[in-house]
Amino acid sequence: MRQAPADPFQKGIDFRAFLLNALLILPPAFLYSMKTDMPHIILITTAILLICLFKRSYLPYSDRPIIYCVTAALVLTVVPDMVVTVDDARFGLFDLMLRSSLAVPMLLYSAALSCFFPPNPHRTGLTAAFALAAILICGDIFNSADLTNNILSFLDVPLRNYRTTYAVTVVIQALALPFYFYTTTKSIYPAKAHKSASATRFLIRFLCIALIPLFAFSVSKFYYTHASFFRNLEFYFLRVGMSRQMRGGDMMILSNSVNLNATMQASLLKNPDKVLIRAKAEAPPGYLRGGVYTKYRKGEWLSNASRTPLQSTRRATILSENTFTVQDFPDAPKAVPDDPRELPPEPVRRVELYFDGLVTRGVVPVPGNTYRLDAVADDAEITNHGIFSLKLWKNDGGCTFFVTGYDPQAAYPAPVPDKAPAQELTEVPRRLRPVLEQFARKIQAGKRIRRDRDKLAAVIDGLSRYRYSLDFQPSGDGTDPVVHFLTEERKGHCELFATSAVLLLRSMGLPARYVTGLICEERHPYSQYYIARASNVHAWGEVYLADEKRWVLVEATPPSGDLPSARNTRKQGTFSSVLDLLKQTFQQAFADVRRGYFADAVLTVIEAVSGFLPRLLRHPAVLAVLLFSAAVLLYRYFSRRNRKRHRKRLNWEVRLLSAAFVSFERKYAAQFHKKRPKEQTLQSFYADAPREIREYIAEYEAMRYREQPPEPGRVRSFAARGKLLLKNLPKR
Repeated sequence: MRQAPADPFQKGIDFRAFLLNALLILPPAFLYSMKTDMPHIILITTAILLICLFKRSYLPYSDRPIIYCVTAALVLTVVPDMVVTVDDARFGLFDLMLRSSLAVPMLLYSAALSCFFPPNPHRTGLTAAFALAAILICGDIFNSADLTNNILSFLDVPLRNYRTTYAVTVVIQALALPFYFYTTTKSIYPAKAHKSASATRFLIRFLCIALIPLFAFSVSKFYYTHASFFRNLEFYFLRVGMSRQMRGGDMMILSNSVNLNATMQASLLKNPDKVLIRAKAEAPPGYLRGGVYTKYRKGEWLSNASRTPLQSTRRATILSENTFTVQDFPDAPKAVPDDPRELPPEPVRRVELYFDGLVTRGVVPVPGNTYRLDAVADDAEITNHGIFSLKLWKNDGGCTFFVTGYDPQAAYPAPVPDKAPAQELTEVPRRLRPVLEQFARKIQAGKRIRRDRDKLAAVIDGLSRYRYSLDFQPSGDGTDPVVHFLTEERKGHCELFATSAVLLLRSMGLPARYVTGLICEERHPYSQYYIARASNVHAWGEVYLADEKRWVLVEATPPSGDLPSARNTRKQGTFSSVLDLLKQTFQQAFADVRRGYFADAVLTVIEAVSGFLPRLLRHPAVLAVLLFSAAVLLYRYFSRRNRKRHRKRLNWEVRLLSAAFVSFERKYAAQFHKKRPKEQTLQSFYADAPREIREYIAEYEAMRYREQPPEPGRVRSFAARGKLLLKNLPKR
């Protein structure tokens, strides 16, 4: 017969149980720490297990300890992830899909914290499941042959031989697993004496343990033999995951090329009001440059830019954001302040960007006069045409950029064509030259062209006679879309206007480039930030005016109600405005925590609530809802109070009835020397009593347990009848 379980709270984990838990949990912790060069993962896991070892007693299975342990696991997972950045090159496909930088630490810390609770089948199974899930996620093979660790440099050899290291850790965990379950089962239900153990059971256990390494080797061999099949399977799941993610609303508009022969992205047309960027600034940021293209071939713009690393300023504090500056930028401050939140001197402006649903691939869309970026990133680069990009960038931490002055239509001031070869910026495809030169002569006819700005004005005036439309359809005969737009269609979207303007200016001898990005000018009605939506995606040009020695922005798209800049005057509804403000508030608060500004995160929430709440309360619809809610609450309050008073009044008769019956039982016990136990029912106790007493008991139960309380007169009659019954019954 099985013995009763021992009291699990008598003592904490013993050394043997600690060793088995460590052999189960620490191998994946070691593996992932080595893989990501993050030693804090194995250190935290080991520290939790050591605390559990020296703890005198287990934690009880109640709400508070479980909630505390789950919260501790979440905090230990999220906070280091905000501070430490991991190179994506260390991750495999499933690592990226499952976000292993969060999943693996959460599993390991949860497994270690679960050891604080007494062993039972559920707890031991959960601990093993967490550890096995962590080791499975670590099994995604990646290109580790050329990787090196900066912190855990002594582990470079096992890192470069990751497959062998992984196999060893799996074998260790597999060998520990049967002993782990066997030992924890014995601690729950003490086993019989060793003499009673059968030889068959011992042999089965030995064979199971011996077959584990063989099974692990066979599975590993099978996987590597059919590696191409499993890799194709991984790619399939990756494509499914990416398609689901993109269906969730993310848009990718910043690419290396622009094809005018293709129709516009369906996501832009389907959801034009989707917010892509929120910019916290004193004034609208204006045109945000996300891509510059200089080479045009057969309806497609290509980027041929060289990249230069930005000068970085890294801070050795709790702050995780770094500062990246453009060297020798015109009119930019030379020094970088120690506190990145320090207000810049006039006329420098500071703008905070927060991304929502925009896939940038590291590119940061900023105005042309931006000279500095602050972001949670390792490195930053800038192209020779002023496009910023960040490496290992945590974009959920946002990005702060600094401009030399307020200019919503700023163009990037480099390169200077008179000091560098300008052939790329003045090149026009040979097939397009006759059409462009003819159009250029037409728009300049009758005008006094003395300066480069006069040529620019002529181009803008000539294109203003065309109509803005999203319904442009490329010709089916292979005609260049610009030629088709200028000669046949005479209507089109911003990409065609910008391309036509750039090529026309080039045909006139002016260096020009094609630019894509967003227009951010829509101010939120309840807070000091600006919004760029999917409908604000735009294309424009930039031209170098040699006589003025500067680059200027070219907005060739004629004014229209459908133009991105014209859509900024839309009026948001109250509900959508409040919802967007809540998103911005929590996004900014999370970004503050990510960058290390924990106090600012709290202030962000307080400022947002204090800012929009008074305006929200003044809205007629909100006032009506509040008044209606107040009326409902008052009605419920008074109704409940009246019911309570009525219940008290009704309960008075019930209390009188109970008091009368208690008096009857007390006198009955004194008269007959027989007292009813509390656990015995009335019917069973008075079963052998006289008929009059049984009828009296039945009457009491009928009056006591009916829905409506008895009348006061009937209660008085019941009490008098009880006294009369006891008086007339003979004593026993």
